[in-house]
Amino acid sequence: MNPAFAFAAASALLFGGGDFMGGIAARRAAATQVTAFSCLAAIAVLALGMPFVPGAPTGADIAWGAATGVCSAAGATLMYRALALGPMSLASPVLCLIGLCVPAIFGFASGERPSPLAWAGVGLAACAIPLLAMTGEGPGHYSRAHVRRTLIASILAGLVIGWFLVAVSRIGPGAGLGPLVLARVVAIVILAAGYLVRGRSPMPAAAARAPALAAGALDSAANVAYLLAVHMAPLVLVSAMVSLAPAVTVLVARFALGERWTVPQGAGLVMALVAGVCISLG
Repeated sequence: MNPAFAFAAASALLFGGGDFMGGIAARRAAATQVTAFSCLAAIAVLALGMPFVPGAPTGADIAWGAATGVCSAAGATLMYRALALGPMSLASPVLCLIGLCVPAIFGFASGERPSPLAWAGVGLAACAIPLLAMTGEGPGHYSRAHVRRTLIASILAGLVIGWFLVAVSRIGPGAGLGPLVLARVVAIVILAAGYLVRGRSPMPAAAARAPALAAGALDSAANVAYLLAVHMAPLVLVSAMVSLAPAVTVLVARFALGERWTVPQGAGLVMALVAGVCISLG
């Protein structure tokens, strides 16, 4: 078995777990504070991994690393906000699907021509989003207005995360983890500066710190696993496995938070996962 697929599967699991922990932290503190604080654990994980993934980044790699940091700061904040609003079983699949569509469009504009299978995935994604929004009302459910807010936040998060994936994909295979470290530093500087300029502390509430650090560590490890996998196997195959990350978040939310699924939402989740695979394989 190609070890790339083991790395890709690990990336999906880590991304899903990180999304869940980030959403929990953002329910206890501002999403921007959670994102900034999570970067501390993310940088620590990357520092530990640098000796095992050596490299010499070029100027272009450094530039893409900085762009990755800008997208990371905005994308993670929006993502944690969407997951904090909940339900996670709506937010995670939607933001992941939108995030997958952006690299597909970027590739098309760059001269790539997606197959009919990829376009079928885009169509399935469009159909899945309204199904995922049918979470129901009453005990154990969310109001329609709340679902709309979550849907908007998730779409915005997905758009930024999509550009994050584009930026990471432009980092060369010989760059090592240096550009990813730079990305985290850029993200924490942007977020912390915003608070300091306003005379406020970027430190989240005590109750949010542990899950925020867990989110940062898991997300950073997922990025490393993804980077290793994509340098060892075709991007489309690696992306197909990583696109299953929302299933992890949804399942954890179901058993840890007791989020209930409606029949349409269950069908939408299945359709969303199929769409992610079609887009990636296309």
